[in-house]
Amino acid sequence: MADKDDLIGDGVVKSAARVVEILELFEARQSALSINQIVEGLKLPQSSVSSLVKSLVILGYLNRIDDTRTFTPSERLAFLGHWTLGKPRGMEAVQVMMGELSETTGEAILLGCRSGTLLRYVSIIESPHVLRFTLNLNQTRPIQSCGMGIMLLTLLADSAVAPLVRRFNDEVPDHPLKRPESQVLEDVRRGRAQGYFETFGMVTQEVGTISTVLPLPAEGRVLGIGIGGPLSRLDKKRDWLRQTLMEKVAAFVAADGNS
Repeated sequence: MADKDDLIGDGVVKSAARVVEILELFEARQSALSINQIVEGLKLPQSSVSSLVKSLVILGYLNRIDDTRTFTPSERLAFLGHWTLGKPRGMEAVQVMMGELSETTGEAILLGCRSGTLLRYVSIIESPHVLRFTLNLNQTRPIQSCGMGIMLLTLLADSAVAPLVRRFNDEVPDHPLKRPESQVLEDVRRGRAQGYFETFGMVTQEVGTISTVLPLPAEGRVLGIGIGGPLSRLDKKRDWLRQTLMEKVAAFVAADGNS
């Protein structure tokens, strides 16, 4: 039970209320905000705002924009409650498309976004097969060490990719998925040229993925989307899976842009 000092009116926990206030401020301003702007907008202590914003970034609900030291709501946050909206396009439509891909391919369908130097999975539909590719919702991978992350890096210039790789390698020097900068850039260039990126046991042995980017013109976002499964099954139908994924994404983007 929360201490009395941690409660405000009607038994509301102070820190919970402040988190909601921060998120509602983003909705009201509809722009990236700095720590100081949040402090000024809500008249809250800077130490409290800094701690709460840091926690929301770690949990994947806010993204930090390094160049401006500001923050924006993440794709993960956008998915919370999206099922209640029932909009013809937007995040609801993304989930519908993922369901169609799942039914067509019989494999795991993955949706992710960039979170600094990480790739964060914001939605997952598991395969019905007993032998399948399994991930936890909100799980992260180093962005340079997975196929979907490579595709999201293709949206950046090479000059912006290299510092991200160096930053991750410096921050986590002993990470098992650490990769040389030159190798990452080679993969990014290949993904950019192809429009997709395939992996063959890059993160998990005997597991592969086929990934591409998913622009959401009406939302002003770009996500990563992919198909994952055991190599023993993917390799037998890899060309068909790739074609199915690319055609479904192209149709979705065309419809989203016209809605």
